[in-house]
Amino acid sequence: MLSVRSRHAVRLALAVAVSFTFLLLAGAAARLSATGAQAATTIPLPSPTTAAQAAVIVTGSATIDVIPDVARLVVSIQTTAPTASQAESQNAAAADSAMSHIERAGIASVDIKTLGMQVWPQYDYRSSPQVLTGFTATQTLQVTIRNLSRIGAVIDAAVAGGATSVQGITYDITDHSAASAQALAKAVADAQVKARAMANAAGIRLGPVVSITDIESTPYPFPIIRAATASAGSSGTQVSPPDVQLTVSVTVGWSIA
Repeated sequence: MLSVRSRHAVRLALAVAVSFTFLLLAGAAARLSATGAQAATTIPLPSPTTAAQAAVIVTGSATIDVIPDVARLVVSIQTTAPTASQAESQNAAAADSAMSHIERAGIASVDIKTLGMQVWPQYDYRSSPQVLTGFTATQTLQVTIRNLSRIGAVIDAAVAGGATSVQGITYDITDHSAASAQALAKAVADAQVKARAMANAAGIRLGPVVSITDIESTPYPFPIIRAATASAGSSGTQVSPPDVQLTVSVTVGWSIA
């Protein structure tokens, strides 16, 4: 059994120990709080981003001449008859004849396509009321010619077979990849020249390219200059294919340094 004086000494020692512990904990908390506050003041805050990035945007273009290797010929066959069914029947026979002649000129059947067919009434407007005089039927064919030296012969064959008009010829190249790559390089160079001129005039310096967009384009068509005719003793229609002009455009964007 502890005496009263001993118990009092134990209580006093415990109180001193607890008070010392509280002081240690309070000091540690204060140091942690100060360290956190110091860390918060030393971490840099990110600067706000701008709403839009300044840029110079220019469109460049280039046109190159390419030798075509394919031609597309459009011919029409027109017939007139007292009734619509007769006009359509006669037109179908004439179109079959034209296609047969075209095939004999060296064109595969898969390269002959029907673009459209129409049948419409014909009236005599000189009388009142107008008088129906018959019906006209027209069929339009597209012929793909892969040997350009045969263009004139194909035109003559179509006319001899029943084609009543040659509407035109368009020229193209089978593979656009190499020509397009060459034209695109020139178009980008054109855009660079324009962008430098604009930057110099504005007193700014161009940064890196941030965007390039290709604007799709197609070769220019070249219609035939004169109508085709086929007559006995003639030397045949002569056609000299022109070069195809391939034009491309690109839109290039630069940041401002």
